[in-house]
Amino acid sequence: MKDIIAAQQIQRRSKPSLLSKAQKFRVLPNDSLISDQHVPLRKKKRLLEIIRSVKKPEAGKYPSDFFRPPKNPTGRKNSFGALKTALGMLSRIPKKVFFILLAALFLGCLVLMINFIPEPEPPEDLMVREHSGRTLITDNNNGDEIPLDLTETFAWQSYTVRSGDLVETIARRYGLSIDAIIASNDLRNVRRLRAGEKLRIPNMDGIPYIVKTGDSYSKIASSFNVPLEAILDANDIQDDRIKAGTVLFVPGARMDKNELRRALGELFIWPISGKISSGYGYRNDPFTGTRSFHAALDISANIGTPVKASADGRVSDLGRNSLYGNFLIITHADNYQTMYAHLNRVLVKKGAYVNQGTTIALSGNTGRSTGPHLHFMIYKNTRAINPLEELNKK
Repeated sequence: MKDIIAAQQIQRRSKPSLLSKAQKFRVLPNDSLISDQHVPLRKKKRLLEIIRSVKKPEAGKYPSDFFRPPKNPTGRKNSFGALKTALGMLSRIPKKVFFILLAALFLGCLVLMINFIPEPEPPEDLMVREHSGRTLITDNNNGDEIPLDLTETFAWQSYTVRSGDLVETIARRYGLSIDAIIASNDLRNVRRLRAGEKLRIPNMDGIPYIVKTGDSYSKIASSFNVPLEAILDANDIQDDRIKAGTVLFVPGARMDKNELRRALGELFIWPISGKISSGYGYRNDPFTGTRSFHAALDISANIGTPVKASADGRVSDLGRNSLYGNFLIITHADNYQTMYAHLNRVLVKKGAYVNQGTTIALSGNTGRSTGPHLHFMIYKNTRAINPLEELNKK
């Protein structure tokens, strides 16, 4: 008996038995005590069919050991089963195909990154482009196109004002902006043009500029959003030297918004429509009867009439007191301030920026008042000035 058992063990070491193959491919459990002698012929055939149906993975087929299907000899449920299944599917891709796909993915990402880099954009308020061999500067604020012939040198010509002429009609006649006419002649009030007056007319659109200490050509070009070449060519500049006090002509440039409004008599607009019940200057106080100085305009208006901002600015103060009732103060450019008093209601908050013509309050009869009206004041450098000097200049 011992010889038979020893012979069987030698046979099993030399050649894998059907039983060991079945256990290897998990057909039978490892702790099975069944030997080949105890397996009927029918079961042997069935085990052989099962063993043959199990395919072994081919060696060297995987790109790396990382992508091999994960083994789970314990048979426990794995929470990363979906991920392992995906990696197992990926592992069946041949090496050549895998590396080709990886290279294609890298090149695709590189192309996308190159195409995503944006091209440099022109300045926000100005766009320079070529059209029919001429450079055009387009002002994005109003859409005006200003042709600049960079081969032309700036020059003046004279014009004699005729009866009925307006700045707008003169500018249109020469194909210029009103800024060019106003700035070239330093007009403080366009409504004061007189027949026979001589005006300087530039041969290209733009405005003159007086060079200041510390200026450079590139700095001037940047401040006006105009190409440097346009300034150099228009003024026939051959070198980089620049001298304070020199008058340069800046093609395509525009006046400061507030300066233009001042020249047009529109720096301040009437905050409300109505009759002036009390003007700027000395008067008899309606409460005491004594002579006193009234540093404002009183404009009659019904309670609840909309009050508009006389100019662009920021709300610097608002509140209520016994003298002015509900009041509002707006601070503007160039050290200007406006005050609106005896209001029924304020519609803006302190610190808010308002544009000229924006409704900021409703007129009323609050505070020390003899009737519904708007108390309107204009300050320059903290000193009250006559509002009529800034409103509707004629």
